[in-house]
Amino acid sequence: MSSIADEWLSEQEAAAEIKKTVRTLREWRKKRTGPPYSFFGRTVRYHRPTLAEYFKAAQIMPTRKLRRTA
Repeated sequence: MSSIADEWLSEQEAAAEIKKTVRTLREWRKKRTGPPYSFFGRTVRYHRPTLAEYFKAAQIMPTRKLRRTA
């Protein structure tokens, strides 16, 4: 059984999970882009389920247009 604390990732854990660097996460926060995060005091944490939802919502579904011949 997992605890609530298991759902919150540190910067390092979140970066490893999405295969980015901590520096990238910090740049995203600075630019106000990227996944949502929370502060626990002065510590930044990422909510694991929300992190997954963010990247699922950011998916691009390619569509193919058919060419019409006149």
